[in-house]
Amino acid sequence: MAPLEPHEKVFVDTEFLEIDPHGKIACERCHGGNPKGADRQQAHRGVIRDPSFPDPSKSCGECHVAEGKGHPEITKKYGTGLHITLAPFKNKIYRRANPDPAVRAKIDSAMGTHCMTCHSSCGQCHVSRPNSVGGGLTEGHLFKKTPPVKTNCTSCHGSRVGQEFHGENEGVPGDVHHTAHRMACAACHTGDEMHGSGAAKAPFDRYEVTNRARCQDCHAMPGSSAPRKDKQGKTLEHPSHAIHQDKVTCQVCHAVQYKNCYSCHVGKDKSGMPYFETAPSRMDFKIGLNTRKSEERPEQYATVRHVPVSPGLFDFYIKDALTGVAKAPTWTFATPHNIQRKTPQNETCLSCHGNNKLFLTSKDAEGWEVEANRDVFVPLKPAPPIRHSWLAQPERHLQKVDCLTCHNPALPSPLKDCLRCHGNNTILTATAAGKPDYSLTNWTFTNRELIDKGLYVVGSNRIPALDLLGISLILFTFVLFGLHGALRFIRKRRR
Repeated sequence: MAPLEPHEKVFVDTEFLEIDPHGKIACERCHGGNPKGADRQQAHRGVIRDPSFPDPSKSCGECHVAEGKGHPEITKKYGTGLHITLAPFKNKIYRRANPDPAVRAKIDSAMGTHCMTCHSSCGQCHVSRPNSVGGGLTEGHLFKKTPPVKTNCTSCHGSRVGQEFHGENEGVPGDVHHTAHRMACAACHTGDEMHGSGAAKAPFDRYEVTNRARCQDCHAMPGSSAPRKDKQGKTLEHPSHAIHQDKVTCQVCHAVQYKNCYSCHVGKDKSGMPYFETAPSRMDFKIGLNTRKSEERPEQYATVRHVPVSPGLFDFYIKDALTGVAKAPTWTFATPHNIQRKTPQNETCLSCHGNNKLFLTSKDAEGWEVEANRDVFVPLKPAPPIRHSWLAQPERHLQKVDCLTCHNPALPSPLKDCLRCHGNNTILTATAAGKPDYSLTNWTFTNRELIDKGLYVVGSNRIPALDLLGISLILFTFVLFGLHGALRFIRKRRR
């Protein structure tokens, strides 16, 4: 993101004074300072750059807590908003940190320099850019009800979320919600979520925010009575949704490659300026076991992303700071923002089932992090031909027969009866997925109808003319044998 020019950062548009309700409030009421000062230095003495941080109740709260004015619920929930508390940073580090209080004090100091500077506030969302990216007014001090995506949302959430969502990673398409439907961040992440949950304390991380965005807010699973905020949302009626419901997260089937970050080290250069160094990031897609299983999130499998944690993260400040790196995984539950309707892993059933490259195993982890990810690694199952070895020709069945023919979600269990396919009134022609476009008794029908749908079972025949011809030949053969026998008998009697 290009930095603003100095005048752009401080220029106040006349529209702010004329049309914005906040422009009717005297500057010093929020920002302090001395309006009677004779020069710039005197006038700016005591000026508060961001009156809404860390406590907005003394500025925004004067109007936004009074009943009947503005949005009284906002500042009441503000203290639990993760943009202000940055609670996940400290929570995730403390899970791995040395319990020694002296060591943790050093960690707190290092985090204060490197990790806790990316906070936001009322003003850094609705008036200016966040301080962590240089600050500066976005539109001449005009208050924006919905923060601009480019200058505010992706200024902090750009390297991963922003690039994924907008399709800025080479060779990887942008999120279909953006590319096809032109949706912005606020379409899913509403102000209600951004302003905090209103809970007694801040949630552990963003996945524990009670009013967070969920796929099912718009996309209802079959049989679900969940309300949908988006009128364009459709019930997910494809059989695969019924089969995989509560087994895999939505992103397992509908996300594509995303960025994974590796080891990070923080420190200060010779002049005292803080810096950080990370290993090169990699684009990848990995499915791991869901370590956040709950009644609300029952899925066994989830997409996982590598986070930039390493034992030497704080070595510049203190050695052995993260002695508990094995207590939390480095491949963590993830919800990539590059959703697609069709993806490489959902192209066919076998694109995922049996494709071991998609699943996280110990081979994907460094030696020091294997123990940390024990609960995330996926125990690989035998290849599909082996799992279907009870069939006479498993590989041919997998190539020629659509999986849903036997693994039909409408059936109580998968079919294992050969006669259901290799016989009259077969499952191939009885199910909706297997039915051809016209009657099987039509004389123009051929096996092509089933082959094109991938439902043809080798050995079966559904060509009516061929069926009749075969039966006729058999009957004709018996007639010939009978006639031959009768003629020989008559000839013998005459002799």
